[in-house]
Amino acid sequence: MDRFWSVLIGYIFGNFLFAMIVGQVFLKINPTEYGSKNPGTANMGAVFGKKWGILTCLGDLLKSLIALFIVYFAFPAHINIAYTGLGLILGHCFPFWNHFKGGKGVAVAAQVAVFYDWKAGFATLLVALVLTAIMQNLTIPPLVFILLFSIFVLTKNTEAGIIFLIITAIMAFTFRKDIVDFIHGDGKKVDILYSLKKKLGIKVQ
Repeated sequence: MDRFWSVLIGYIFGNFLFAMIVGQVFLKINPTEYGSKNPGTANMGAVFGKKWGILTCLGDLLKSLIALFIVYFAFPAHINIAYTGLGLILGHCFPFWNHFKGGKGVAVAAQVAVFYDWKAGFATLLVALVLTAIMQNLTIPPLVFILLFSIFVLTKNTEAGIIFLIITAIMAFTFRKDIVDFIHGDGKKVDILYSLKKKLGIKVQ
């Protein structure tokens, strides 16, 4: 039963889409009507500015952290963290109140991975960051991150590894259109090095 409650708690908290909260409370808009129409960090940042994208990301990280801590204290077995992560991803990507149309779960997955194993979580996130800088793409790096993390966990705990592989599959499903665009060379370019150099006042070509 611990696993069931862990998934349920995760799903309930996952339903709090902070893109919708930020959009409706602060901007008085519905973010699903703008840009890519995805209620997530990337779309909020791209359409309404970095401040709102960061606020959305922080909110999604916070909701995930709260759910994880509740389960951590209520059901101490470490495997329950993975199940909470599964619930969070399901709730975030398929919220029942929004016709099961939600975000893509990148921030949520990152929080869950770091909470489950902070060393492996940060290591795989670093790989994703480097890939993002090289590929100038926001589709493939997050999937590589969660896949690498899942494989690592699988070598330590089969059950947890399978749960994280399911999370990977869910994220791949939410990114399906972006994957097709990337394959056809139509993926959106994001040059994070350009942005960083600009912030530091370094001349860019």
